[in-house]
Amino acid sequence: MRVGTMAVGWGLASCALLGGAPPARAQHCALVCPPTVTLMPGVIRTHLRGGPHVRDLATGAVQQLPASANAEIIVSVAAATGLPRVSLYGSAQWLPNAAASRNPFTLYTASELGERVRANAPTLAAGVSVALLPATATSGWLDLGANVADLYSQAARPDDASAYTHKLDLDLVAHAHVFAWLPKATYAHRVSLYGILDYVASGLPRAGDEVPTGRVFLDDARPLALIAGLALPLTPSVP
Repeated sequence: MRVGTMAVGWGLASCALLGGAPPARAQHCALVCPPTVTLMPGVIRTHLRGGPHVRDLATGAVQQLPASANAEIIVSVAAATGLPRVSLYGSAQWLPNAAASRNPFTLYTASELGERVRANAPTLAAGVSVALLPATATSGWLDLGANVADLYSQAARPDDASAYTHKLDLDLVAHAHVFAWLPKATYAHRVSLYGILDYVASGLPRAGDEVPTGRVFLDDARPLALIAGLALPLTPSVP
């Protein structure tokens, strides 16, 4: 498990939590409104502020973990609630083409297999979204929200006793409704561009952690990532 694997792991974790735009409400909901489903293909960029430094115990060499960019597919389910501007959401994330140096289950390396290993295990997230700037305040062109979620993703601490662990994930999510000028009856009117600034606040390596065996982190992990792409609604529009 080398630099690429850890970078992919953090990126996948970050993705995490995403969540699409809060669903529009045709009427007041006493508790939870009918959910909407959104497909969100995009790209994730990890280590926005630079990766942490790690030391190889075998050689003593120190290197900085590089940023990485990978395609990502997110499926998000969101439901408005009876509380103003508050929605619930859950999402599944998947990096279909991210590379790893070792299969985490068989432990065979890419060089032993003679081909690349795909780090394509999915992650899950669920939490609460608060609309900071609703689309109605920008004539339907832009919205901004904040998410707080439980991210269930690959273990990253040396004392983790499970393959997947729970992590606290914080997001700022913006949608640009670039096709809002099209007739409301068209599907494209509901398509938007999204950007997510994601921060995994717990569960990642800290300075002094040896992850994997033979590599020690000299800094805390830098868990800030940016995800951007298209938000494609899969459920009918609210009348």
